[in-house]
Amino acid sequence: MKTIPVPEDLHKRIMALKIEEGAKTSAEIIEKLIIEYRKKKLDDLSNLFRKRMEEKGMSFDELLRKSRKI
Repeated sequence: MKTIPVPEDLHKRIMALKIEEGAKTSAEIIEKLIIEYRKKKLDDLSNLFRKRMEEKGMSFDELLRKSRKI
């Protein structure tokens, strides 16, 4: 197992989350945070994709039809 130096305030916040969530280890909390970060990143990219499709006036069905031709 590795140790990561973090500021005291951040350590306190992680410990508070650990207690709040009933996690056994800080690693569980960090893993959950990573998962939530990845979900948000995917959501952001999905929204950007939809926005760009809307700007081009293209529906998802049209995109599928064009991709089948490739």
